[in-house]
Amino acid sequence: MGYSISWVAVKKKTPERLLQEMGLSPTGAMADYGREPFTGRTLPSGWFLLVFNKCEHKFIRPDSLTSLSSNCDLVAASAEEHVMVSTSEFWRNGRQIWRIEHDAQESIDHLRTSGVLPDSYTAIQRQCAEEQEQAGGKNADADYFFDIPLQTAKSIVGFKHDDDDGLEDDGFEVFKTYASSSRTKPWWKVW
Repeated sequence: MGYSISWVAVKKKTPERLLQEMGLSPTGAMADYGREPFTGRTLPSGWFLLVFNKCEHKFIRPDSLTSLSSNCDLVAASAEEHVMVSTSEFWRNGRQIWRIEHDAQESIDHLRTSGVLPDSYTAIQRQCAEEQEQAGGKNADADYFFDIPLQTAKSIVGFKHDDDDGLEDDGFEVFKTYASSSRTKPWWKVW
């Protein structure tokens, strides 16, 4: 069994504001990330992290990220371990600054990048490429390129879904979509 999740982390925007924009409200319950549809917490780095238990969640599509990154910095990532696809991207004030993606279905060393990548990217890419080569290159049973987008995102916000970052296992608050029809529906709902 592998992870199939995505997440966004914001800085310079309050968690309350982000949740309001997404049409989410706190439940008061705590859980492991990825076990509920929406879980989140403020990380030791100061970024507020919201995890979705679905890869390529609608909240990390470009139209959503354009809106969600308004007046803030935002990092989004997605990991589908069943087919070894991972992405990360950085947005600021409604504009994508960079994006990294890996899709092992294309090739074990597939990597597509765009924009102005962060300083940490070069060292991360080099280290993962060396590990891939030491494991047998394209014939290896391991996929080290999968980690490149995710390690790059971690270098900024301090979170990677499969790392022990010292976060409590059940230290994530559970959020839900607005249940009341009297509230204004979230901007992303078309139904």
